[in-house]
Parts: sequence; structure tokens; C-alpha cells
Amino acid sequence: MLVVGLQGSPRRKGNSRFLLETFLNATASFGAETRLIEVDQRHILPCKEYTVCEKKGYCPIEDDMLSEIYGLIRRADVVVAATPVFFYNMSAQLKGLIDRCQTFWARKYRLRWRDPRRKAKKGYLLSVAATQGNTLFDAIHLTMHYFYDAIDADYAGHLTYRGIEGPKDMARHATVMDDVQRAVAGLMSPLVERKRILIVGPSGACASQMAGALVRAKAADRFDVRVAGLEPAAAVDVNARKAMAAKGWDIEYEVPLSIGRALEQWHPDVVVALGPVADLPSTIAGETIRWALPDTAPDSIEAAGQLCDGLDEQITALVR
Repeated sequence: MLVVGLQGSPRRKGNSRFLLETFLNATASFGAETRLIEVDQRHILPCKEYTVCEKKGYCPIEDDMLSEIYGLIRRADVVVAATPVFFYNMSAQLKGLIDRCQTFWARKYRLRWRDPRRKAKKGYLLSVAATQGNTLFDAIHLTMHYFYDAIDADYAGHLTYRGIEGPKDMARHATVMDDVQRAVAGLMSPLVERKRILIVGPSGACASQMAGALVRAKAADRFDVRVAGLEPAAAVDVNARKAMAAKGWDIEYEVPLSIGRALEQWHPDVVVALGPVADLPSTIAGETIRWALPDTAPDSIEAAGQLCDGLDEQITALVR
């Protein structure tokens, strides 16, 4: 379970950072893997409105969005954004990152590719402001609503604070620790209660990725899925990606994991071994199910689509 924090303040030790770190630490206590992105410190260029994303589904700008951040946002179970209020809106740094997520909007609404995690994916907002205006956070809420919709996440809630101006005001706030614990418990409890499924293939790049996407698409709210390979490939098989896209599911940003990486702070209830997977490592516990599949990856999009169709019936029975 991955929780990604977007630290939108240019101050690396300010109130927004304190609030986000407190929130991420609380999610880690529920077993989440956390990643904090210091947006101001990353190489993120503004959207140039090339519209390549609306035609082909990707952004041609080569920066940290392309090399890392798109993938983290797509693979996250929870995305938490933190920002101070600047002129009744979010920071320019965070807004620039969000603008670049037009790519996700285009994949969802133009190309009709959905995130398989969408049934469980959550978004959350943390924001602080120095003044007391009644409408301080209205514009931020509106932007976050559409941002989280674009990345196929449910805008699950927010913690917003007024009168936070001094460098330690948030740390001294009377209720912040209880606020965070209560918010995180409500956010994380349904996620940690899901049944855990590890899907293992020879490379973790083709049938296993399609199987993982199908489990998530059908029941991400009930199953926490990881996909691994005995000898993991560097990237998901291109025919698998295109076959799933043809069926409306986006696995472009998935990454095949090693067995060791998949089992870090995580123990499956069920292991599904696909294809020519011989003896599984002794480190894997849990019920094991074996599904016979072709020894080689499909050599065409059509063949990958047929393989996906065959998996669909087995996945439906698995998550019933």
C-alpha cells in the first residue's frame, strides 16, 4: 500500500511540511509505504499545452514528472497534497504539478483508460493559512476535486487550519495530533482490512500484470494486490499494456517487482503463481493457487487480449 505526499510549500521546514510529515508518519503506522515529494525541489516544467496527451496519452516534456512522479501518482493507493494558502489558492509549485496531470485527465476522458485502483484510490488535502477568511480554502477545494477526479481518486477529506503564520504554529496547535490520527484512521482502516494477494509470474511483466489489474479493477476495495516476477523485467510487456488499454484499463505505469521487494513489510494471504513458476521462495507464506499459462509472453496485442480474456474468468472466481 503506497501513500504519496505532495509537499507543495517552498519552505522545507514550514507548517505545511510538518503537517504532511505528521500525516505520512501516521499512515506508516498502518503499514503503508510512504513517499514524500518536495515539489519545489523537483524539476517540474509548466504545462505547455502541446495536447500530445489528448491524442496519444503521454506528456512529451522530459522532467521529473515523466521520469518518476506520474508513476508514483498512478501506483499510489492514497495521494495527499499539502499546501499553504497564497492569495486564496494553493502554491504555484503544487499548481504546476497538478496542471501537468492533464495527462491523466486525457487518458481517462479522451482515451477512456481507467486506473484499475480507482475503487479504492483516495485523495486528501492538508492546507494552512495565516488569516481567517471564510473562503480561504474554497478555490483549493475546487482544484483538488478536479485533480483527484483526473487521477481516478475519491477526494476523501481534508484538514485545513486558519491563523497559522509563525514557523512553529502548526506544531503547537492544540488539536493537530488528534486531528491527524482521527483522519488517518478513517482513511486507512478500510485499506488495511483488505485481503492481500501476491501474483507471481516468471517476469512479472505480462500475464501477472494483467491479472493484477483485473483484480484491482473488479475489487480494489476488497483486495490489496502486488505483482512480482521471479526474474522481474524492467518494464511491463508492451503487448500487455496495449491489450489492457484496449479494454479500458491503464497499466502503463506499473513496475514489475522482485519477490523480495513485494514482501517488504507485507505478507500475502493468497499467492497466485502463473505459468512456468516452479518452487516459490520459502519466504512466501499463505495459500498458493497455480494457474497454467503459456510459457512465453504473447507476440501480439491480439494474443495478449486473448490471454486477458482467459484470465478474466479465473479472476472473477477468485474475487467472488
